[in-house]
Amino acid sequence: MITGAEALVAPNRINPIFLEGKLLTFQASIAQELGLNDGQIVQALVRLHGDQPKLLLKGRLIDAPASALLAPGESMWLRVQSKSQGPWSLQPVPAPGATQTASTALTPTAPPVMAELSLTPVVSRIANLLYRPTGALELSQLYKPGTLDALLQTVARPDLLAQWRGLQLSMAQLTPGALKQAMMGAMGSEAWLSRGVPMTSQDPKQILRRIIDAINTSNLNVIESIDGDTSGTIDIVGRLQRAVDDLEASQVQAVQAQAQQEVLFNMTLPFADANPVELTIRRGPKQEGESPLLIINVHSKSEELGPVWLKTQLSNAEQVDMTMWSEDPQVVAQARSRSALLGQELGNAGLSMKSFQVIQGARPNEAAVWTPSGRGLVVDVSA
Repeated sequence: MITGAEALVAPNRINPIFLEGKLLTFQASIAQELGLNDGQIVQALVRLHGDQPKLLLKGRLIDAPASALLAPGESMWLRVQSKSQGPWSLQPVPAPGATQTASTALTPTAPPVMAELSLTPVVSRIANLLYRPTGALELSQLYKPGTLDALLQTVARPDLLAQWRGLQLSMAQLTPGALKQAMMGAMGSEAWLSRGVPMTSQDPKQILRRIIDAINTSNLNVIESIDGDTSGTIDIVGRLQRAVDDLEASQVQAVQAQAQQEVLFNMTLPFADANPVELTIRRGPKQEGESPLLIINVHSKSEELGPVWLKTQLSNAEQVDMTMWSEDPQVVAQARSRSALLGQELGNAGLSMKSFQVIQGARPNEAAVWTPSGRGLVVDVSA
C-alpha cells in the first residue's frame, strides 16, 4: 500500500518519458464531449483494452497507434491541438516540472495551479500501479529457488538471508496454517499497522526493500547478477524495485476493488523446494438476496508436472466447482483418476464438490478481467 510519506517522494522515483512530435488524432466530437480546448495540457493513462493499448483520458478510451504510446500503466502528458476542419490531435509533451516541494506547494500563498501540479505526480504514481498489467513477472523470477539466496550471500547479510528463508514455504510440508501466515504477510505491514497490530516479519515487500538498501550501502561496483551473468548493481536494484512495484500494484488494486465492494487479492507464494505459485482470490460485489461467487485461481509450474492451472469456484459457502488445465496428458490422467479422493477430502472439510473438470491444454484467457471502475480515483484539490 502507498503511504502518505512515500507518495510525497514518489515523483523523485519516476523518470518522465515522452514521445515528442508524434501526433495522436481523434474526433472533434470527442473533444467537445470531454471539454478540451486548443493548447490545453492534459494527462492520460495508457491501459490495455483487450489486447490493444489505448489512452484513458478523463474516463474515455481513445484509440491510438501502439507505436506512439508508452507501456501500459504509464502516464502521458499531451497538448491538445484543434483544427477548424477534420480531426483534432494530441501531441506528447514532457511532464510539467514541479520545482516546489509538496509542503511549499500546498501553502495558502502558493498559486492554485502550482498546488495542482505538485499533486499530479502523486495521483499518477497510484494510477500507474492501478493500471499496471496483471501478473507479477519480476517477482516470480526473483522467487525461484536459490535466486535471492545467491544474491544475499554475495551481499553478506546473514540476517536478511534468515528472514528470506523464513518467508519461504515448503511444498513437501505445506499446511493450511503456513498458507494462512503467508497470506497475512502478503497483505502488507501497512494493513496490520492500521489495525494496531505489530508489523509482521513475513512482509515480502519490506524484505525486498531491506535487500535494496543492503545493496546500495554495500559499496559493490559489480556483483554477479541474478541470471548468472555479470551486471551492475543498478540493474539488480532495478529488478528488485520492479518486484516491489508488482507487490504495490496488487495492494492498490485490492484497495480499489474494496471501494467497488469487491474482493481482489493477488499474491505469489515463494517455496524453498519448488517454483513459485501464483494465487488470485476474487469475489464480485454482493447482490441483495444472492451469495457472491468466490473464485480462486492457482497457477504453478514445475519440472515434474509442467504448467498447471486450477480454477475453483465456491458458491453458497459450500458448493465447489473446479476446473484444471494441464498440457501433460499423464498429469491429466492422474488428476482424473484421483477425483474421487479429492471429493472425499473436500467432504471432510465440510464442502461439497459439485463438479470437477480436467482439460488437457493451456488455460484460455478469461473473458472478463477485473478492471477498476474509477470509483475512488478522483481527487478534488479545489475542495
